[in-house]
Amino acid sequence: MADASEHDHNAHGHDGHDHNEHEHEHDHDHDGHDRDHTLIVDRLPAGAWQIDPNGSEVLFQARAFGFLPVTGIFENFSGEMSVDAAGGVSGQLVVQTASINSGWGRRDGRLRSASYFHIDKYPEMTFTLDKFEPSGSEHLNLSGSLQIHHKAVPLNFPVHAIAHGDHLHLEGEVTIDHDVAGLGWSKPIFVANRLRAEAALTLTRA
Repeated sequence: MADASEHDHNAHGHDGHDHNEHEHEHDHDHDGHDRDHTLIVDRLPAGAWQIDPNGSEVLFQARAFGFLPVTGIFENFSGEMSVDAAGGVSGQLVVQTASINSGWGRRDGRLRSASYFHIDKYPEMTFTLDKFEPSGSEHLNLSGSLQIHHKAVPLNFPVHAIAHGDHLHLEGEVTIDHDVAGLGWSKPIFVANRLRAEAALTLTRA
């Protein structure tokens, strides 16, 4: 399957949501560990990690009617990650598709329908982590796949990783063309073909 991802840093407006322009200002002052923030550019700290949903955000940005900015936030998700001593990783992010909130009930109903996420048949979408690799720059390169509907969409994109005490913060974004991915979403009036998925995750020691 062709990789449906394409990294995109274009600015987007927001439809009914003020997320501080998505410059994720999560509270990093966890139990006094804010003084030791370390940018990770080679390998993640070894151990078992789990996502703290209270300090994390998963969302997508797209266009409706071809020009109106849309932000859809997933309000229910969970996940974990394991890092071995050699830097090998495994993990998953599981998102409850019914928890989508774009700020407009009619659109949310359509997004939950069979035309899009089809929540009755596919209540979850799952991102499976395969590996992190050094990029030679101030980020790591992440590889994995997104299982949505019956499709596994390969994704590769840069992630910024910061360690602070017993917490780990990962942040990245990737553009997905759901037509190229073969998801069969046939109502571009509500969400255009291309959408940008974003995640800002805080993980704690499991």
